[in-house]
Amino acid sequence: MNSLQPLNMPALVAKPVLDPSVDYYQLRREGIGHVQQAGHQQWTDYNIHDPGITILEALCYAITDVGYRIEWDIEDILAPAVPSADPLRPYPDQAFFTAREVLTVNPTTIADFRRMLIDLPAVSDAWVLCKTCACEVSYWAYCDLAGNLVLQYGQPANPPNPASETWVLGLYETLLELDDDPELGDLNDRLVEQNSVYHDSDGAHPILMELRFPDIALLERDAWQRFLTDDGSFANPAAFSITLTRLGATKTYNVFDLPNPADRDAYLRQQWGDVFYVSLSISFTGSPDVVDIENAALRVFADNAVQNAVSADAWRTLFTDATPAGFVLRYRKKAKATAAAVAGAKAALQQCRNLGEDYCLIDRAGVEDVAVCADVEVRPDADIERVQACIWFSLEQYMTPPVPFRTLQELQGRGVAVEDIFDGPALANGFIEDADLAAAELKAMLRASDMIHLLMDIDGVVAVNQLRMTKYDDEGQIVAGAADPAWINDQPVYDPSRTSAAWLLAISPRHQPRLYLNQSRFLFYKDGLPFLPRVDEATDTLNQLRGDAERPKNPGAPNDLPVPAGVYRQPEDYFPVQYSFPLTYGIGPDGLPPRALPARKAQARNLKAYLLVFEQLLGDALAQLAHTSDLFSLDASVSRTYFVKAFDADTIKDLADIADPMKLTRAAVEALVETPAAFQSRRNAFLDHLLARFGEQFSEYALLLTQAAGDAVAKEQLIASKIAFLRRYPAVSHDRAKAFDYQVEPNAPGNEPGIKQRINLLLGYPDLSYQWTAGAPVAGVYPVDYKLVDGIGTAQLAGTLSVAAASAGKAGEGAYRQLLDRMILDEAYTVAPVAGGQFALVLEDASSTEIGRSPAPFASAAEALALKETLLSWSAGARTLVIEHILLRPKFIGDALYPACCEDGCSTCGSADPYSFRLTYVMPGWTVQYTDNLDLRRYADRTIERETPSHLLAKTCWVGNDGYVENPCDQVVEDLADLLQADGLTAASTPPSSDDACGDAHAILHVFSEAFSAWFEDKKLSFMHDAAWAAAVTTLFAGVPVPADGTYKTLFPAPLWDQVRALMSARFADIASQGWQFERFEAAWRSWLDANAAIDWTDERLIERVEALLNAGVLTSSATAAALCNCAGRIVTDYGSAYYAWMRDNITAGNAFGALTPFTEPTVTLCADLSFTSDTQTRIAALLHERYAAYSLPSYWLWVVTTLLAGLRNTYPGATLHDCDEGSDFNPVRLDNTALGNYPRKTTL
Repeated sequence: MNSLQPLNMPALVAKPVLDPSVDYYQLRREGIGHVQQAGHQQWTDYNIHDPGITILEALCYAITDVGYRIEWDIEDILAPAVPSADPLRPYPDQAFFTAREVLTVNPTTIADFRRMLIDLPAVSDAWVLCKTCACEVSYWAYCDLAGNLVLQYGQPANPPNPASETWVLGLYETLLELDDDPELGDLNDRLVEQNSVYHDSDGAHPILMELRFPDIALLERDAWQRFLTDDGSFANPAAFSITLTRLGATKTYNVFDLPNPADRDAYLRQQWGDVFYVSLSISFTGSPDVVDIENAALRVFADNAVQNAVSADAWRTLFTDATPAGFVLRYRKKAKATAAAVAGAKAALQQCRNLGEDYCLIDRAGVEDVAVCADVEVRPDADIERVQACIWFSLEQYMTPPVPFRTLQELQGRGVAVEDIFDGPALANGFIEDADLAAAELKAMLRASDMIHLLMDIDGVVAVNQLRMTKYDDEGQIVAGAADPAWINDQPVYDPSRTSAAWLLAISPRHQPRLYLNQSRFLFYKDGLPFLPRVDEATDTLNQLRGDAERPKNPGAPNDLPVPAGVYRQPEDYFPVQYSFPLTYGIGPDGLPPRALPARKAQARNLKAYLLVFEQLLGDALAQLAHTSDLFSLDASVSRTYFVKAFDADTIKDLADIADPMKLTRAAVEALVETPAAFQSRRNAFLDHLLARFGEQFSEYALLLTQAAGDAVAKEQLIASKIAFLRRYPAVSHDRAKAFDYQVEPNAPGNEPGIKQRINLLLGYPDLSYQWTAGAPVAGVYPVDYKLVDGIGTAQLAGTLSVAAASAGKAGEGAYRQLLDRMILDEAYTVAPVAGGQFALVLEDASSTEIGRSPAPFASAAEALALKETLLSWSAGARTLVIEHILLRPKFIGDALYPACCEDGCSTCGSADPYSFRLTYVMPGWTVQYTDNLDLRRYADRTIERETPSHLLAKTCWVGNDGYVENPCDQVVEDLADLLQADGLTAASTPPSSDDACGDAHAILHVFSEAFSAWFEDKKLSFMHDAAWAAAVTTLFAGVPVPADGTYKTLFPAPLWDQVRALMSARFADIASQGWQFERFEAAWRSWLDANAAIDWTDERLIERVEALLNAGVLTSSATAAALCNCAGRIVTDYGSAYYAWMRDNITAGNAFGALTPFTEPTVTLCADLSFTSDTQTRIAALLHERYAAYSLPSYWLWVVTTLLAGLRNTYPGATLHDCDEGSDFNPVRLDNTALGNYPRKTTL
């Protein structure tokens, strides 16, 4: 074969068609044509010797140079002069995002979540199931006689109206199939295998022992946690011991009760083919803790020689082996690997959780072993060991089909569109196709016909006869009642005694079938003669087949399309046109000879000056080309969209002879071509083009901002807002529906829903990020160095804070909260002069101590104040809260329930399900931009509605952050004046005049305001129920004495003063309840997040744990799983209802968590129609006591959060009347649901 291959070179064209801009001859012809048309009467010589033609030819050639550069590859035109430090981002300031950045999304569909999970190192498959029933917790809703909605646990006995059971929607169950471990085997079961060999005079006899450990995680929570986590004890054989407590063929018989060792051995030989049950007890030196492993199921595969030699004492030694090779420690190692894999999946799911969604259960899928037996006829020349291996392999692939990863190159080679390749989450190990996912769904039924078809495709197989399938449970026992159903009304009906399936075998829900090799049997026939394969050879071939078919995860494979990089070619490099003229013209760099006459020199200078106009045009064209990247740049420092060439003596020799260098400066020329207003308009237009590429726009915001701030200010702010949005576009697009991680550091800076950042950027909030470093702590106090940086990494504010915290992470979080608390306050900033006549912006704490300043000084105080406005705006936006109601759902029976009805339109009112698919945006209502300008607020509301995923119902609350400021226009003044005129008398025994009553009312308000202000000063973050606030204020005002006669124009006998107290108490109780709305709610929200993160709710499964205890202790043989489940639900509901009533009473009384009254636990009553062991009731009571005690802190804060959230009120500017209904500001008046502004905003908090 010829090694020289033809090159794919384009064909040569004899006369190529050139673009006019690079076709010198066409340009020259057109130029001469224009000359002829314009001056043919005076100019008739168009030959090359004519100076005019020479000038035309020089200009034409210069134009072709410009045209040639314009035709460079766009990569070269955009290439920066200084190469990017990141070779993967050759254009760091351009919106050139890769396919992986902008086409992938946070997992959205079920298939997306499966892809994300399968991409994890220890997961081979996963299934995500939408919950259509309750996730353990449901409640009942009904309307009482007054028409008020009531939510309660437990079905109401005699509700006045029909009651409905309600549960939360938007929850998922996630089931995992874990990868096999090279050492530990299948991590999806609790099976530990041990292979050994028994030697006798007949040779070696292989022994395979299967020990299936029970699931004690539900039964013994604490013991299981110690078993998994106490690495120190299990690493030291002297620190623990293993005791064999029972061994028998039933769960009650113990072979060691037989006194004679020979009888024990005989028992084992007699029961040899059965499942044995092994109970073990692990004790720890110096500790009363014990880990009991009850009824681990043992099955032994060995021949008669091993059976005859079996010894109970030898088995005792085997099962109590405390070395790493023993059953117990091998199982512990496997359990730890499994727990780590599940924990990794939980963390990954939390990190990509979507708004309004959560997880009910995350665990391994159950495994059901299925043995297959058949008679197989093969060709006489067939290799039966290979046929056996192929049968095993085909059945494995059928029962548990793998999900292969595809490479980018493979998919592109098949012609798959780029948008389809990158459709879904970004994976680290390749790409997964929809068809492969669909083929690997959980199977509900195994079909013999499918298996026979697969086996018939194997080379050498002639026929498959007598195929049977048998299912085994977790103990290795055959499962009956799942085979070959009869069909009645299209529903399967199973024979409870049938064990083997000839056609159909049902797989339990949430389980995966697994080929049980040890119990599968295949008999091969060649020409009617039976053969058995050599198992060891067939097993080796099976392993080879598995390896050949494996498509392993490949984290090193290319997973993105690179941005093509260009070569910087100095596009602005300029050669003056006048230098291209013949030397005789004397306008080149050599000029004229010294002997030239003055007139000749004047002529040369005139020509140079004439040509300078063309030089400027051509130079500007190249400058514009060279700065093409600046037109679309996301660098906020870009200040031009028209670019010019600045000429100097280095570019054109003797330039001073034809132009004044002091006037022909770059700034002067730039001022001629572009004004600041023109730049702002053009820059916005270019950014609008970039936004349109991604289907985004700022049009409505631009109009409203222009109306509010004026054209110049609006355009400047719009440029900054658009650049910030585009810089963050991959994140705000990818994560627009992504929620935050509430399990790991839920209050950490940056751990926020993606929609918050997206909305903040669309609303024009500045784009700053918080960076911090904690130093070594001193007495628990960390020095935290922080800085706030903009989108290009420039620090805008920096400083050091001292924070008392338990860890460096908590210190960084605490510093962030301290900053936000101060940064929203106008008076926290000062502009300080610094060296050189410059200024710095300084942030101070409440004691006027500097806690931060702008790193770079400003030339003027106005620039420093502009940064102050930026920081005020950013800090307000940073405190925006996105509340997912699904997170506020009751996690256990007895947890807080959302108030059934709320007053204000910004809250959920009257809904039986206030949790499913609901969000509340708690917005900073104190910012001037969205408080004084209600058009902008309405735009913000529309933006929130538009950006919120369509299946979610969003409420927006613009919450104030005021304490109390005495307001002479308070409605209570008018109410008090009316009371005095109606019931009061003056010294003359006449009702006070209107003016006197009003004056007395103002004076009385001042007296009560002073008493209230002093009392309310330290209650900024205090929470009490409305009734508790009312009681506290009533007690406070009881101390305001009756005024002496003559103090006011009105006389106040005790009964009248009691009415005044009652009126003022009601008003100030409302003020106390609604004061510091944002501060209180934010503090409660973050306290609840911290408390909630301490519990993994997906692992609680309280009713399941109670049911497991009932199942372990039940003595009634006829007890069904349904009966035990109902019994467990009733026990937990009774206990939880009492707990709910106790916590409700404490909340209503205003008790803080540390002052809760003792909980009187109800007596646990077992099921009356079932019998249980004597310790069952005690074990259940202990479980409920321990878990409900652990639930108390998160439950308390959930009560606080839901109560405060239900009571949030919109804040409005003072002296304006607006409708509060459903967060709307459109209708001017609505009776009983209006707000006459709010109290004047305080200048200090």
